[in-house]
Amino acid sequence: MAIGGFNLRPIGHWNFGGTPTAPDVPEASPIQTTLPTSAYGQTIPVVWGKCRLPSAYIWVPPIATVTSTHTEWWDTITTTTSFMSCRLRFARPLVPNSTWILRKLYANGKLIYDATQSYRQKGLKFRAYDGKSSQGRDPTMVAEEGETNVSAHRGYLDIVLTDFDIQGLGAPPVFEAEWIQDGANSHNYQVYTTFAGTPNARDLIPVWDQQKLYGFDDTDFYLYAIAAAKQYFTFDREPDIYNYYRSVRYSRILDRLFYFASFTGTSDWDAVLCDGSTGAVVATSGDSATNSSLVAGCLVDVDASTALVVGFGLNEQVFCYRLTADTVTRAYQSTASWNGYSDLQCLTPGPVSGSDAVFYFCADNDLVKATFSSQGTLKSTAVLATFADALRYAVYDDGDLVVWTDAATVSRVDGTTGAVEFTKSVPYQIEAIGSRDLGPPDLQRFVDELYFLPVGGTTSYLTDLDLGTTRSIAGASSTAAYYFDGQTDQVISETAGGIPRRLTFVPGGGELRLLRDLLVDLMVYGGGFDPSQVACEGTIDDLIDGAVFDITAGARDIARAICEPYSIAIFER
Repeated sequence: MAIGGFNLRPIGHWNFGGTPTAPDVPEASPIQTTLPTSAYGQTIPVVWGKCRLPSAYIWVPPIATVTSTHTEWWDTITTTTSFMSCRLRFARPLVPNSTWILRKLYANGKLIYDATQSYRQKGLKFRAYDGKSSQGRDPTMVAEEGETNVSAHRGYLDIVLTDFDIQGLGAPPVFEAEWIQDGANSHNYQVYTTFAGTPNARDLIPVWDQQKLYGFDDTDFYLYAIAAAKQYFTFDREPDIYNYYRSVRYSRILDRLFYFASFTGTSDWDAVLCDGSTGAVVATSGDSATNSSLVAGCLVDVDASTALVVGFGLNEQVFCYRLTADTVTRAYQSTASWNGYSDLQCLTPGPVSGSDAVFYFCADNDLVKATFSSQGTLKSTAVLATFADALRYAVYDDGDLVVWTDAATVSRVDGTTGAVEFTKSVPYQIEAIGSRDLGPPDLQRFVDELYFLPVGGTTSYLTDLDLGTTRSIAGASSTAAYYFDGQTDQVISETAGGIPRRLTFVPGGGELRLLRDLLVDLMVYGGGFDPSQVACEGTIDDLIDGAVFDITAGARDIARAICEPYSIAIFER
């Protein structure tokens, strides 16, 4: 029964003139900081093939417990976190410089990462090392201890976790991992189940944190579920006079879809705001964004009632629109050749602080920081860093910027000082903004890596944002525009027929291996024999998954223990 329109759900309380009192904030649960295992006094096992085994803690900096409160409507929400970073050691590969893939990771028996299902627990950030001699120091450890006090990850299967929340666990957990030797990743494509429409590949709008995907085909909007890989709705958009559409975006705060529309395609770019649930037009701005073709737009939610859209045109004219739930207003427009630049290549959202939003431009050879107020006015610009080569793409990552140039290099730039932390070559070249398939930075969710597939290419590249190193995966299918989610390690693109599809990277399953291969590797790498000194006579075709053993027992004794159940004899000449 409704009484006077009141909502009778217990969502808070009403204050009828009394003095409000501060809520009692419960104390955080104490965190046990004693580690369940330690590397001291333990033998690190040697592994071959496929294994699942627990880790030993090698390094853990102080664990900080933080309690914070904020108000939602009438309720005070209290959040307590206990972030732990750590270096975990699992094993030593029997074969030096062999390739190992992390397949699954567990904490106290609970699965927190599964590469076969593109699953990663929310907030989980880690870096896995397979012990190759070329690997360097971990950036999380370097930031905490200093470069000279950190050893490289060589010769061991290690994982470094960054800011892993153990508040709900009560203590540092026991970690287990499943590792696969030579378990090369492969591309796995899944086409969405749809019932209508073929959206433009460049007008796919992933909303990663809500696991939904919008599509637009210049006529209607389509809504898909990312996790289910299927279509849910079609929004019939009312007819208009426009022929060209650009920079379709979605505001989470406002639940509004946004795009630019033009009749001629070279000017008169109106900003259009639509309802995110129905597709109905809510507001239109009569002020054109630019006097030329529109190239890029980037939407950022600034506060609970405001979003900004910043972009630029082919004539390097920069603009900013301010959005509310029912209005869209052009708040800023520069002249052509903004700040004297002749080539803008990328627009990247930065942090939102107070009532200001920061955007970064790749402008000629400069990385430019531009700060806009919540009203949409340009407050300041500053050159953060200047490079020898023209810039192509930039990613904001944990306070710093990672920048790609037209000379096939990648650099990491300190977001405060502008100092270049490293510059490394990459085995690919990001194309110019008008020809690349790589989606805009604001439509991707970067965690550890950037995913790149050259136009028409069949090899995928993933570049580490902290280290600048690049790994490759062969066998990709050429695509149109694509968007990467580092949280779930998946890519959204389209088929040639215009149907959305999902790409995941599936590691090898650890196929059965020949027992004879283990015996040879054991004597060569564990016993120190030359390969010419080891021979397998007769037929030894037994298959095994893998092996975990203590090499300190001696290679001969281990080999005898392995061979005995198979009735295999060992002779020394």
